[in-house]
Parts: sequence; structure tokens; C-alpha cells
Amino acid sequence: MKPILMVHGYSTEGKDNTPDKIYGDLPAQLRKWLGAREVREIDLSRWISLNDGITLDDVSFAMDRALRCDHPDLFKSGFNVIIHSTGALVARNWIRRFSPRPGPVCNLVHLAGANFGSGLAHIGQGQLARWGRSLFLGTDCGYRILDELELGSSDTLDLHTYFLKDGTRMLEDYGVREYCIIGSQVPPAMRLMPIRYVKEDSSDSTVRTAAGNLNFNHVVISPRDRAFNLTAEKNASLVEKRLKGHRIVDTNYYISGMSLSGDARRTPVPFAVVFETSHSGEKTGIVSGKENRGEVMPLVKAALETPPDHDSYLAAGKLFAKAHASTFKRAAVLKKQFTDWEPRKQYEAHAQLIFRIRDQNGAPVEHFDIYLRSRPSAQAETRLETLIEDKHLNRKTAGIITFYLRTQRFKNSRWTDLLKNAAPLDLEITGHEPLTGDITYLPANIRLTPENLRSMVKGFQTTVFDVTLVRLPSGNVFDVEQVRY
Repeated sequence: MKPILMVHGYSTEGKDNTPDKIYGDLPAQLRKWLGAREVREIDLSRWISLNDGITLDDVSFAMDRALRCDHPDLFKSGFNVIIHSTGALVARNWIRRFSPRPGPVCNLVHLAGANFGSGLAHIGQGQLARWGRSLFLGTDCGYRILDELELGSSDTLDLHTYFLKDGTRMLEDYGVREYCIIGSQVPPAMRLMPIRYVKEDSSDSTVRTAAGNLNFNHVVISPRDRAFNLTAEKNASLVEKRLKGHRIVDTNYYISGMSLSGDARRTPVPFAVVFETSHSGEKTGIVSGKENRGEVMPLVKAALETPPDHDSYLAAGKLFAKAHASTFKRAAVLKKQFTDWEPRKQYEAHAQLIFRIRDQNGAPVEHFDIYLRSRPSAQAETRLETLIEDKHLNRKTAGIITFYLRTQRFKNSRWTDLLKNAAPLDLEITGHEPLTGDITYLPANIRLTPENLRSMVKGFQTTVFDVTLVRLPSGNVFDVEQVRY
């Protein structure tokens, strides 16, 4: 077997934790499950996440230097990678910035990879958290790393959409086979904390299952050419109509691009939610929990032993899907204890929707509103907006908002898809420039059919909407007056 490199998550290194403490008995477990003779080499990394001045690019560059200078043999032989949490961003960013195509990484196993962020990131940037780390741990909070971890981070969205492009695809071009394993349980002690992000349903107390899944969707909404030629008066009437709550039927915008997780051109990434597993902890933690090795380690073993051919990778995906289905079969018969939360709610699927709104120049639209207006009927009555449970405006980059919504309910002894009867939806977006009356944004209205919604919004997945909103100057901004002599 190829050597294994392990990359930990945010804050795990603490002030002076050694790699042995960081990874616990996971290396020993790997040798046990894979066979001591099969494990040629395990390399334990330690990287700094708690220094305020260090960025993700710094870490990835340092990773590249350490590999090339200290372990050039890994480039020659190829190697596998196992990450935990934020280690996903470190590894993927290293591949984007430094790996040749094809590269040396063979199998990349995500243990609760924080690919699309964590709700705890912006809490970790708060003053109370900073004081606590400084006083009790003697560290910074890792402000810039937390920027990349915050829900809706623009840099992180660019990182992941990079691997959707022809010529830079993770599997086809870099030759990397990825696998996503995550739990959806909250340790009992955390349920008492007054922070929603440590006890959300379909989350492992740190990372949402939808945020850990690399089978994400990307939808691009663009203006039509005629949108740039609208007069200020025409645009003003559309804005007024939108603000009064009337539907804008002018089709000035359209869906110009889609990359959906079920597309034939995209090879699905093996993904599984494993039973009774949380982000960390001695009992149910995904890295070294004592009670869930029988759920986690067989999938890790299967990933690392997958031969380097397409059919074998697809077969691994089927194995992961089987494990995923088994989790929900077991969860369906869980019983609620008198003093406990309803355990099956924790397993109900959720989706994460991220809207990134920029103008035609690529600048963020700082002031905007999004209105989700369903049009229910007798045949399609579920309003998407009623399923939303949380929303978060990204603090570093304006114009980005993340919605978290429940897409599944356990009812009558089975898991019910709440989007099965989704009503048509008008997605309405309006921008505003508060500093001048000579700039307006052309409002957007996109009608999404029930079929559109079911293909774009999926349980356990993230959907990124990249929206270009036209910023229109009035005739006063630049005027040409012809003078005849």
C-alpha cells in the first residue's frame, strides 16, 4: 500500500500538542484494519491553525515545501491522504496550488471534512473566544484560517468550483480519488450549550453533513445582453414593482450554467453518513472514538484499498452508499429516552444553499435582499422557504448568504422527502446602492420549477448559486452632448 499522510483540523495542534497526541490511536487502528504488513508508512503532519497571521495559502505552501524538501520519496511513490475537518481545505488547496496533473495523491479520505465551512467559525472569531484562547491556551484564534472556514467563504467557494472545470478536475486531471465520511451526532454534553451550531440536526456538532459532502451543485445565474441596455427609467420601474411585492416577468436573467451532482459528466464522490458518530470525542469521535470503529474503519479501509481504475472507484461508491443506507435503517428504530432528544431528528437530511451575488465587474453587491416566493398548488404545495432553519451572512465578503434547510422528516416509521411536493419558486433578488441615487441594480426573478428544485436542492448536499446582478448607472454618470459649429 502507498504511504499515508495524515492532516489534522483546525485548533487540534493546540499550543504544543505532538502528532501522537493529535491523532491518538488512529495510526494503530489503520495498521490493525489494513494489516501491519500492508501499511508501509504513516506520516503524521502538524500544522499551525491558531496563529492570526497565517492564511490557508501559507499552510498549503508550507506543506508543499515540507513534502518536496523533506519527503521527496512521497512524490516518487505516490501517497494517500487522510484528513480531519479543516485538513480538507489544506489538502485540496495544496492540490490546486502545487500538485502536478496527474499528481502524487492517490486516495484522499475526508473524515468530517469542513469543505463548505462550519457555523462555529465566526463564533471562534468573537472576542470572548479570543480571550478564552489567549488566557487558557496561550494561542491566537487563527483569524485568517477561520475566514476560510466561515460559512459562505468566497475563497473556499472558488477552491471547490475550481475542480469542476475542464482541465482541473480532481479525478480526471489530478488523478485523486476522494471519499467523504461524516457523522451526524451531537455528544450529549453539547446539547446543553446555548449555541445552535453545536447541536444542529444533520450535523456532527461542528460540520454539517451537507458541508462535508463534495457532491455539491453549482448554479450560475447571469444577465442577458439586453439587460445592459435598459434605461434608468425602465430599471426604476422594475425596482419599484419588485419592492411592492409584484412579480417581475421581464426575463432579463437566465440560468447560464449548471453543474449538478447527478450529471453524467461528474463521477460521484463516495459519501456516507456513519451511525452514531460525532466530530470529536472519546466515545463517538470520527477520528478515534471507541464505540464507532466498526462503522468508520471499514470505509477507510475500503477507500485506501481501492485500485486505481474507474470501475473500482464506482464500486467503492456503491459500498459507501450501502453503508449510508444502513445508517438510516438503524436510525429508524432508535427509541427516544425520557430525558433525551428525539434521536431520529438528528438524522433527518438537510441541504445548504449558498448565494454569492456580484455585479458584472465581479464586485460584491454589499446591500441586497433575497426573497423566496413559492407558488403552491394542489399538486405541489410545499413551500421551500418554510423549510429554512438558519441563515448566515458572510462577514468577510459582502454579498454572500447561506441558508440551511430541512429536506427530510421521519414520519410514520419512514424517512419522508419534503421536496417531493415542492411548489414552483420565484427566486427574487434586489440590490441597493445606499451612497448614491445614480446607481441602481436590475432586479432578478428566476422561476424554478419543482423539477428544477429537486435537481438543485438535495439532502446532505450544498448548492452554490453564483449570481451576477447588473449594476446600472443613470444617464447623469456619463453624458455626451454633441456640439455643432
